[in-house]
Amino acid sequence: MPSTAALPSPPAPGSEARLAFAELLLGCDDARTCAEAAVAWLVHNAGVQQVLCLAPDESDSHCLVPLAWHGLSSAESFVLALHDAKHPLVEALQWTEPHWFHPGQLPMELPMARTGLFTLSLGKASPGTPSPGLLLVASPVPELSPDVPWLAGHLGMHLTRLYKGRQLSRLEAASTELAARVNAATEELATQNELLRRQAIQLEQASAAKSQFLANMSHELRTPLNAILGYTNMLLQGVNGELPPPQRRSLSRIDSNGRHLLEIINEILDITRIEAGRMPLHLSEFRLPELVQEVMAELDPIIVRSKLAVSASLEPNLPPVHSDRQKVKQIVVNLLSNALKFTHEGSIKVLASYEFATATFHIAVEDTGIGIDPCHQEKIWEDFQQVDSSPTRAYGGTGLGLSICRRLATMLDGRISLRSAPAQGSTFTLYLPRRTRRT
Repeated sequence: MPSTAALPSPPAPGSEARLAFAELLLGCDDARTCAEAAVAWLVHNAGVQQVLCLAPDESDSHCLVPLAWHGLSSAESFVLALHDAKHPLVEALQWTEPHWFHPGQLPMELPMARTGLFTLSLGKASPGTPSPGLLLVASPVPELSPDVPWLAGHLGMHLTRLYKGRQLSRLEAASTELAARVNAATEELATQNELLRRQAIQLEQASAAKSQFLANMSHELRTPLNAILGYTNMLLQGVNGELPPPQRRSLSRIDSNGRHLLEIINEILDITRIEAGRMPLHLSEFRLPELVQEVMAELDPIIVRSKLAVSASLEPNLPPVHSDRQKVKQIVVNLLSNALKFTHEGSIKVLASYEFATATFHIAVEDTGIGIDPCHQEKIWEDFQQVDSSPTRAYGGTGLGLSICRRLATMLDGRISLRSAPAQGSTFTLYLPRRTRRT
């Protein structure tokens, strides 16, 4: 075990030499130059024959390397790794007093191990901060000039200031670089946000222009179309005399196609009004059985032509609904119309129930039709989209029906779900709260 140096009574202090060295340190800002000056001072003033000054490596703070030495031939190759906490020299970094190791007590590969040496820490290490260095002074006996610990203390304080200054400079440089990167990223983000804002404005303007165009064109188309349908109806009623069967058939086709065109125009008007937020709600209290009966009666001609088994099954004693009756009816009509369009054989059921726990009505249209592949089940809710949108598709329509249904359901504080698989039919369910709170 190392022992604390037995220091003799200090000789004449040599104040001038010490003052000169202290002044030299004050003007020195390079660690190696300071260490070399310290070694030279010890050789000249303390009669030291062999000395080695170790300090942190600039490129690796986890080891100490030689900065200056005297009387040693191979000191420049020595490296003290700080991770080995049990190494005697690493332990010496923590000691506040000089310690002497007698000859042979240290490993032979260490400088001055054969002659015995004193270790002097150039400042105590702290967690996260390595010691500024270690001074090794050869001595065959445990006697040390008082100038050596004095120099070690002053050199250690100066090296500590230098290393802290360098660390501060590095931190300031890193902080400046980080601030510059943050500023650049902030400017880039601001630029991108401005571009997105402008694009959003352009998209809103384009959407508004589209909606206005569709609304104007739909209005302009509906006016003459209503006249066509009116005159066709008058002719079919025989206002101008009885018509021969061939002419009646032709007028009936004109009336049917005209009404289909009017339905398409009304869908376009609905979607533009919903997008523009101009679709009003007319809330009232009504009962579902009467509404479903109206829907079935309205679509009865199509049901008869389809030759499908269409039925309605409603829970008894359903409570009244407080919502927009016309919009609920429009959703149910659209769902049932789609079921009739895409079902070629089998049956269609309209189901209605009430969930007391959530105060929600479940109105479902269940069919045995062609079904919808899961990969297309999100697409069908988009505007002007169908499973098959090609010009040669087998089923007609604008692709607005389900989009309008979903938007109307949202307006009514409800939602629509779909359960379907190819060739296994589909079930569309409207979840409607008992009381719609929007006005």
